[in-house]
Amino acid sequence: MSGVITKAIHILDILVPQGNEKEMSVTEISRELEMPVQSVHRILASLSQHGFVSQNTKNKKYKLGLSVMKYGFLMWDSLMLRSVAKPFMEELSRKTNETVYLATRENAEGVYIDSIDSPEILKISEPIGLRLPLFVGASNRVILAYLPQKTRDLLLANVNWQTIPSLKPMSRQYVEQELEIIREQGYAITSGEATVGTTGIGAPIFSYENTVIGSLNCAGPALRFTETNIEKYSQYTMKYANMLSKELGYRNRNRSRI
Repeated sequence: MSGVITKAIHILDILVPQGNEKEMSVTEISRELEMPVQSVHRILASLSQHGFVSQNTKNKKYKLGLSVMKYGFLMWDSLMLRSVAKPFMEELSRKTNETVYLATRENAEGVYIDSIDSPEILKISEPIGLRLPLFVGASNRVILAYLPQKTRDLLLANVNWQTIPSLKPMSRQYVEQELEIIREQGYAITSGEATVGTTGIGAPIFSYENTVIGSLNCAGPALRFTETNIEKYSQYTMKYANMLSKELGYRNRNRSRI
């Protein structure tokens, strides 16, 4: 299997454009890589099935497909988001003195892609790369709240609510009610769902395409998240999430209720 994957990577590499769009026939690829024609044809068929290469119907030659572009853009968006978000994360950290997270969506999960630790001795410090379902935790639920209705329905359709990684019992009805509240107030707040004794506040981040692409969050020990602090921190979190969205090109300030 590893040999086939290596050959597939070599084929993708050879199809990378050098200035102009590049197309090659099966024979040309076979000759260039010194691979049997049958092997090249078989691998190209699999790559084509998944959108990594496409075939020109006129000359039968192959070029890189849209899936390569999609994954490239996803990686670029993630790197760009981290870079642009850093000063806003730092400002939110200074204002709250709590741990600040940057999260994004990957399929049905939310993922932490960057963080700034609280200077306090007692603090929350979750690892970068931590993944949880989009309905667990403020950082994830606020992303779910602003996804299109059809996407939300699909993500919540077949959840086994008895086995979800949450410290609190949940149901679809509960999550739906929470999503409505989030859309009304503009931020999410959860306590003790993923980690005992913690509270998190999350606000959505939007792209230039007016779609939710992540969330800005502050989190810490629940004992420091008093009613007064929650009100203050939620305003800070929304403020810097909005500024970040604007920096990314988001202009639809009057979001419609989804």
